[in-house]
Amino acid sequence: MGRFKSLFSKVYSDIKNTFQKERDFIQMRLPVHNITEEFEYNLKEKIMESNIKTEIREATENDIESLIDLHNRAWHSTPMPYTPLTKERINEILNDESIIFLIAKVEGQDSGFALIYFTSKDKLVGIIAGLGIIPELQRKGLGTVLGIASWNLFKKKGVKELRCKVYKDNKVSYSFIRGLGFEEYDEDFVTWKIF
Repeated sequence: MGRFKSLFSKVYSDIKNTFQKERDFIQMRLPVHNITEEFEYNLKEKIMESNIKTEIREATENDIESLIDLHNRAWHSTPMPYTPLTKERINEILNDESIIFLIAKVEGQDSGFALIYFTSKDKLVGIIAGLGIIPELQRKGLGTVLGIASWNLFKKKGVKELRCKVYKDNKVSYSFIRGLGFEEYDEDFVTWKIF
């Protein structure tokens, strides 16, 4: 009986910790019908005004070291709790057909990433699971560039809603996501399959 109680206590503790960790995030969504042509045009104009010349590509296994570096640099500049990203985990992500890692290159240097995926087989919901920019290029429009690149991929798949989570103490990210039209929602928290 003691082993069962010990096992139950550990499982309960793990569930409680996961639930609390999830509660440290604000869930946000953007129904596709809210993305008007005018809204898209205004975002593209904003990017043009920033004069940031960016190349976007889908990551491959050749990008693993770069992704680790981008992840580390981006996350250490935010108040968000740090979770290391390993080569093994990146390999798993790159081999999952429903997940796409985008990399933004600025002036020959990998400078940001977006990690997106589709939920369920019908792919009606697109998830932005992570978006990171190196500190020296934050607040210069690169996040918007990656957001639009993500949106273009989602649009091709016919998603009906975009979702993301924002760490509750990351005011800069929250403002950025709100500026893209996302709104908070209060459905039950679901542990996402990435990070």
